[in-house]
This record gives sequence, structure tokens and C-alpha cells, in this order.
Amino acid sequence: MMIKRLFFSGLAILAIAILPSSCLKKDDPAADFFETVQNDTQTIRAYLRAKARDSGIIIHPSGLVYKVLEPGNGVDTIRLDQTPTVIFKRMLLWDDRVLESSQNLPTDFDGRKLKDHIAGWQIGLRLISKGGHILLYIPSSLAFGKTGIPGTIPPSAILVCDVKLIDFK
Repeated sequence: MMIKRLFFSGLAILAIAILPSSCLKKDDPAADFFETVQNDTQTIRAYLRAKARDSGIIIHPSGLVYKVLEPGNGVDTIRLDQTPTVIFKRMLLWDDRVLESSQNLPTDFDGRKLKDHIAGWQIGLRLISKGGHILLYIPSSLAFGKTGIPGTIPPSAILVCDVKLIDFK
């Protein structure tokens, strides 16, 4: 079941990512997207190697880099149309300062469904089950992109998210 989910969640991205670069035009938004993901993923890997934090790190076909800290109960996995309840911290890759957190309290983001969260969370939270804990290194294109969130997250920011999936409905 988990393999099937991983396959379908990364299929579209993987299909375009493996196309020869000659198939993508220089000014094509898809080419820009995938180049950014590839560059960010390389940056994340280099950062983790330099900090000796690369043990147990996995690279998803989407470019998301992650480490499962606790897989969860192994039974209950979230779907995109469900609302996650999480405890989280969000930081920038190069800065250990917490940008945003649930302050160690569960939050469901006012009932926001997983499909309405950033792509990095949509992919990452489906890699664990209820009770799981995951560390996500999210390329900017799978986060807030070139826009960022003014006053909170800079443009083209690579995020580090420490997320515990408490429950979902």
C-alpha cells in the first residue's frame, strides 16, 4: 500500500523529471520548476553532509529530502482529502531559528485539508502513519516558491519542517 501511494504521488513529477533536458524549453515553467528542485535538493544534501546529519536521509522522487524519526502505527495513513492534526516547527535550512511552530501543541490549521498545504507536506505526511514523526527538508518549489510569505518566509526558501502527525479526520 505504501509503495503504491509513493508511486502515484511521485509519478507525474518523476515522469517530467526524467525527460531529457532537450524536451524542456529554456523558458518553460516546468523546466524552471524542476531545475530549482534539483538545485535545492543538491543544496540540501551538501548541507546535511557538511553538518554530518545525512544518516538515514531519503530522497523522494519529487526532490523532497526526509528522515522518518518515528514511522507511526503503520496502519492509519492520511489522504489528501483529510485534515491533519500536527505538532510542528518550521525553520530555514541555513538558520536554526524557528520561523513558525505550533508551540508544541496540536493544530489542525483551522480545519485545513492536507491538499491545501504545501506540496512538501502533502508528500511528506503521507510517508508516515498516525503517531509518526518526520523531518522534512523541502525544496523551495515544493514550499512557498519564489514568492515566499512576506515578513515570514523569504522567497526561494528551502524549509526544514519537524512534523509529528498526531491524528487526522
